[in-house]
Amino acid sequence: MTLHDYSNALHNPDQRNSFDSLDPATAPAETSFAETLRGAIDASGLTLERIRARLTQRGSRVSLATLSNWQSGSRQPEQRRSLEAVRQLESVLELPMGRLSGRLGPPRPRGRQVAAEESAVPDEQWLDSSALSALMTDADIAPQNGLRRISLHLRCHLDSGRAVHRISYRHVLRAERDGISHDLNLLEIAPGARRRPTLTSTHNCRLGRQSVSEEKHLMVTELLFDSELRRGETVVFEYEVELYPEPGQPSDNGWTASFRLPIQELLIEARFDPGTVPVRCREIRRPFSDPSPTERPVRISESANTHAVMLGLRAGVYGLEWDWPEQPG
Repeated sequence: MTLHDYSNALHNPDQRNSFDSLDPATAPAETSFAETLRGAIDASGLTLERIRARLTQRGSRVSLATLSNWQSGSRQPEQRRSLEAVRQLESVLELPMGRLSGRLGPPRPRGRQVAAEESAVPDEQWLDSSALSALMTDADIAPQNGLRRISLHLRCHLDSGRAVHRISYRHVLRAERDGISHDLNLLEIAPGARRRPTLTSTHNCRLGRQSVSEEKHLMVTELLFDSELRRGETVVFEYEVELYPEPGQPSDNGWTASFRLPIQELLIEARFDPGTVPVRCREIRRPFSDPSPTERPVRISESANTHAVMLGLRAGVYGLEWDWPEQPG
C-alpha cells in the first residue's frame, strides 16, 4: 500500500486559485515574478488548465506542475523554452510585454545537488491527477501550494492476520509563502473495504474535510494547522490512521510513500505482531528519474520491529517490503 505526498500539487483545474488578489496593472516594480503571476492569473479568471491549453496552442508546452511552481515561487523560469513560455504567458494573461519577464530574478545556483533538490515530477507521472481533482472538488478541499516537506516519519502497525491496521505519521514541513493553513493526507484504500479508514489522535493539527473515491480507491483528508504559517516558518504535527482490515484479506507485503518533490528525510518503521513475523525485510528506493530501483536488506529485531532511514531523496517511491513464511496447507 502507498501513501502519496501531495505537497505543492494542483487542485481542480476548473476552480480558481485561492491566492490573495494582486492587480498586475498596478503592481509596484519591486513585486516578484511569482506575486505578479499570481495576481495576473487571479485577475484573468483563467484556471491553470486553461492557461496551459492556450500556451500549447501558441507552441509552448508547460506542465501544470511547472505553472504551479512558478506562481508559488518555489521555482522560476530560466531555460530558453521556459523564458519563451513566459512571453506567451504575458499574451495569454493580457499583460504588457515585459511585465512578467522583467520581474525574473537572477538564475539560481545549479549543480547536481541543487537540481535534485528542486526537481518535481509532472502530476501525470506521479498519480492520476484528474481523480484527485474530482476528490478535492467534491469536498471543497483547497490546495496547499507552497508547502515543502522536510521530514516524514511513518510507523506501520501490523496485526496477527499480516495486515497493516494502524499508521502513525509525524511530519515536518516548511512554508514557502505566507498563509499556509493545512496539509493533505492522500491514502490508497483497499478495494471492497466495508469500513473507511479513520483519522485519530491528532497533535498540532485537527481534522478538516475528507473525500473518498470508491472507484479509484483513494481517500484525501485535510489536516488543519493551529494557525496560518508565514513564509519560512516550519510546523511539526502528528496523527494516526486506523485502517480496519477485512478478515481474510490478502497479506500486506510492504508499505511505501510516494513523493512528487524531493524530501530531506524519510523514517519508516514496521511493527509486526510477535506471533507473525516475516522471514526477511528490505528497504525499497524507486526514484522516478531512475528506471532501476534499488533494494537493501534490513534487520528485523527480536522485538519484531524493523525500520529504514533514507536521506536526501529525489521524487519517487520509497519504503519497506517483506516476505512472509509460507503457510501450511
